[in-house]
Amino acid sequence: MGLLVCDIPLKPVTRDIFDRDHLRIARTPWTLGGDAANTAAALVRLGFDASLSALTGKDLYGDFLIDSLKNAGIDVRGVHKSDEHGTGVTFILIEPSGERHFIVTGSAHREMESKYTHRDLIEEADLVYIGSSMSMAEMDQIGSAELFKTAHSLGKLTATDFNGTDQERGDYWLKLLGPMLKETDIALPSLREAIELTGKKDLREIRDALAPFGMKILAVKLGDRGSYITDFKNEWNLPAFTDFETVDTTGAGDSYGAGFVRGFLSGWDPEACGIFASAVAGFNVTKVGAVAGVPDFETAYRFVTDRFGTARFPV
Repeated sequence: MGLLVCDIPLKPVTRDIFDRDHLRIARTPWTLGGDAANTAAALVRLGFDASLSALTGKDLYGDFLIDSLKNAGIDVRGVHKSDEHGTGVTFILIEPSGERHFIVTGSAHREMESKYTHRDLIEEADLVYIGSSMSMAEMDQIGSAELFKTAHSLGKLTATDFNGTDQERGDYWLKLLGPMLKETDIALPSLREAIELTGKKDLREIRDALAPFGMKILAVKLGDRGSYITDFKNEWNLPAFTDFETVDTTGAGDSYGAGFVRGFLSGWDPEACGIFASAVAGFNVTKVGAVAGVPDFETAYRFVTDRFGTARFPV
């Protein structure tokens, strides 16, 4: 549940763009985007079923996204069209190195409320995932906590990623999202988002700030430095794989989250989940698009088991 946007990648865009009159780039297609949609699409690629609850506008972008979700094999019963807001659109400026910068328009996600995730979808699920906490006003205020409470009452697991604003606000977000965090089993922030969420910069200080909420797992995404994972008893610092050539980092964090959830629901320990998630993200950055490079489960599984053996990744 969460962000669903139309991504329009533009590559390659160099940093001197504003010193030039025009820049010619290759034509690129519209693609499926938004944290929640990316994670759902990646989970389907990895062999799971996924449904999405999200909002679009009543426009061409929205129609495109709904068709894209269906083509990706995602259940769209929870996708609704807003009467007031346009579909979110993200123009992604991709540097030759693969680093990207976003220009965002549309505001349908601002209307998101927990009511858009129907109870029957929760009842059918093993896990309820919120994509982009910290970016949906109604959900952040109370909706996310309500949704996760419902999920726990039905015996479901919960997970969330985040989408910060690069503004350090002390303990503002911990207080606002506290009720949701108490109902969160797996938290998957980037380091920047974890700093914004907690007001702390050291990984262990971040861990200690989140420990009182009682979550099972904290996995902090560190980009090309890998990831930091803790179950609040043990901790693992996992390097990123260097086997992959980076073309576009869009969606890397979302595919990591999908890989981690895939492993967790398979009963793997946190370290194995992180290794598998890093592999999924590594494959994904080799192609342009938020989910274009996500591998199927067999490809990612073979990659990690060739290096670490099968005992740590039971199927």
